[in-house]
Amino acid sequence: MRTKKLLAAFLLGVGLCFVPVSGYGKVEHWMDEAKASLMSVKLLEARLEYMMSKPDNFLWVRFSYDPDGHVGRKYFPRILDTEGKIWVMVKDSRRVFYYKSGGALLDQFKKELETIYWFIELIATDMNTDIVATFQSAENVSLGYFYQGKYHLWER
Repeated sequence: MRTKKLLAAFLLGVGLCFVPVSGYGKVEHWMDEAKASLMSVKLLEARLEYMMSKPDNFLWVRFSYDPDGHVGRKYFPRILDTEGKIWVMVKDSRRVFYYKSGGALLDQFKKELETIYWFIELIATDMNTDIVATFQSAENVSLGYFYQGKYHLWER
């Protein structure tokens, strides 16, 4: 009885040696292809650093580079020149824009964008000329934008 169990275990072990394991010990060739630009990688790193440094109170932020100016034509209330600028999209995920209007809302935009800018300062060397930003509520209602150093409420 003991010999049969030992023989069965041995045959099972030898049999498993011949079972192919797909992907074991091999990196697929497509994983080594570069598909992202250096700008995209740096902006993603900046976003992650922002979120990691403020784990309890960060806003939802997205950075993207606009090489041809399509952001200014599509996402702003009037056509703006955003060619070659970094677009910062800020969404209110912690209700800091609620119950504010006018000057108080513009001051809050300024405070939040200056905090966010600290993380992309090496990429965008001048906040007034290198960045455009949009500010949205949690319900995706556009509240305001930043363009050429000035904060504006959204024109309805």
